[in-house]
Amino acid sequence: MKFKQLMQPRKLMQSKQPKQFKKLIQAKKLGFISALLSTAIFTSAPTFAVDLEYKGFYQRLSLIEENELDKITMGFYLVDSYHRTRCELETATMLGKEVTPKEIEIANDGQLLVPLSETLYDKFAFLRVKQKDERQNCTLQMQIQVKDKAKKEFSFKELAVVAIQMQELVDDFGSFLWFMMPDVSGVTIEVADKEDIVFIDKSLTKMMKCDDSGLKCQLAVDMELETDKPAIKFKTAPKVISPFIEK
Repeated sequence: MKFKQLMQPRKLMQSKQPKQFKKLIQAKKLGFISALLSTAIFTSAPTFAVDLEYKGFYQRLSLIEENELDKITMGFYLVDSYHRTRCELETATMLGKEVTPKEIEIANDGQLLVPLSETLYDKFAFLRVKQKDERQNCTLQMQIQVKDKAKKEFSFKELAVVAIQMQELVDDFGSFLWFMMPDVSGVTIEVADKEDIVFIDKSLTKMMKCDDSGLKCQLAVDMELETDKPAIKFKTAPKVISPFIEK
């Protein structure tokens, strides 16, 4: 199976690392991935609009397509830099010197549905996002997440594939320093209501930990399981499912 072959070299290399080297790597892992996901592609100012270079969007989206990671995507959002809440947006328009202006879709949750386009990349396009509230200082937030936001149930095999693809993308961000990237232990599930989880297999109850609100849960996933047996079901599709990375 393709994904197992991709994961095995990573585990073998890690097992041969001296203990001191492992500790050094662990101390840097989370900061490394955080920097990759939050820098290099945005400019912001406390105005009505934010201009974002298309180059950064393209680099991340093309990694997903090249590696055929069909179950995940990169979610792009604008958040208030002080309060970390989602910014209210009016429009998002692709612009550039040789680019015909074209609006892109903004999802109900504020996700910028940026297309993958080599033409926009070659023409040095940029995305201009207009805000509704000029008082918000909006910056770009990028997030690895499950692609199908309407999905209400997952089998053990589907959870494993999602977690494996998330790990592969995290490693790809590190390029030749992939071994310094953090380990994806499972998935983080955010729901709108704590009653939205209507079924979870008994074997997973001890593997899931939720915060006090019950709206954000971290579920450890066994990436070796290939059974189609139902693992978890939701009344309403989760707001987002992203990687679970243990600190």
